[in-house]
Amino acid sequence: MSTSEFENEWESQHVDSSLLLRQELGLPEDFTNEDMAFAQEMEALFSPDLEEMPPYYVQTLLDTDNPRFQPVEHGLEYKTSARVFRRLHLRRRLFRVKPVFSLATVWQSSRPQRSIAALLVACCLFALLTIVATGPSFAAGLEVLLAGRHSGVLQVSGYPNLSTKKAVAADIATSSSPKRMSLLEAQQQLEFQIHRPAFMVDHYTLTSTYLYQGIDQSWADGPALELDYSYTRQGIIAHGIGQISVCEFKPKGQVLQIVQLGAARAVQLDRDGHADAIYVDGQWVRVNKFSHDWIYGVRSEIIYEHDGIIFWIVGDQRDSIDQKILLQIANSLHPLDMRAIHMVGNTDDVTVSFDNATWPFTDDIVYAKDPDGSSLEIVSTDMSVTNPHAAPHQPHGRR
Repeated sequence: MSTSEFENEWESQHVDSSLLLRQELGLPEDFTNEDMAFAQEMEALFSPDLEEMPPYYVQTLLDTDNPRFQPVEHGLEYKTSARVFRRLHLRRRLFRVKPVFSLATVWQSSRPQRSIAALLVACCLFALLTIVATGPSFAAGLEVLLAGRHSGVLQVSGYPNLSTKKAVAADIATSSSPKRMSLLEAQQQLEFQIHRPAFMVDHYTLTSTYLYQGIDQSWADGPALELDYSYTRQGIIAHGIGQISVCEFKPKGQVLQIVQLGAARAVQLDRDGHADAIYVDGQWVRVNKFSHDWIYGVRSEIIYEHDGIIFWIVGDQRDSIDQKILLQIANSLHPLDMRAIHMVGNTDDVTVSFDNATWPFTDDIVYAKDPDGSSLEIVSTDMSVTNPHAAPHQPHGRR
């Protein structure tokens, strides 16, 4: 007898014995060999005739209505799979689609990858161009300090290149005789309410008020107002320029002064610390025709914004006008009551200036950003202060 014949005979005998055992024990027809082996093992261990039952046998028979012992519903595995994918936020394919390969499908599938690659290349080029364009600025040092939404300073490590800036026009039309108007008429020309300080240093008196309309101040919304307080103590000459100037204007967009890196610092304006201001120590001074330096210890300035109005308050440190004094002046600024002035009949008059000869900030560099987002850089062309330490003081003169 061959091996194959022996195996066939053994399988036929095993099938016959399984059928006989299933019929003998009364087992269902769908029982497998493993199920029958388990049934034989249970029969060897327990005997229902002798009331030898498996543990919890009766409880299980009496608890047939428990959902745990009920047959599972159809499609439970699919619902469980969908619930797991949904909880893990995974994408899944509902229907199995047989892939069809063609030139069109290959072209369409490669389009998103090519778009992502093109976007990445564009971002890398943009970053490279940005580094190349702004590298010198970052290398030279750049820092912005804000004193309000529209006011502040732009700190640089050296005098900026004026060739790329727009210069203030020097040939502005001037009048043969300065125009003068009353304070009420000047208020009608302004887009904001005039402010005056309630506190002023001893022996400093308001000597002049200017309304600037002619200088190229496209960064200001309307004219700018300037109040000049001069040192008037008889018999004593001031060590510096002997003047405190308060300039106020309404900006167009953002207006920043360009100062030396490290020359400006943020300070608290009021006692409660609700408003921020910037104190600037020094100013740009022309050394020769081609170079400028930042001189410390001469001019002192407070820059801040209040109710949409930018205030520039300047003094001379050689006259002991330091940060503390300027903050006291700034904290005392208050809007003028024009109705009271009209009733009293105030005789203060305002000089309307059409040029920058008397503008105290003519040697400053102003960076302006228009409201629409475009940048506009303005630089004064008249650097009138060449050596403030050696310049003689004129009692009521201007810089």
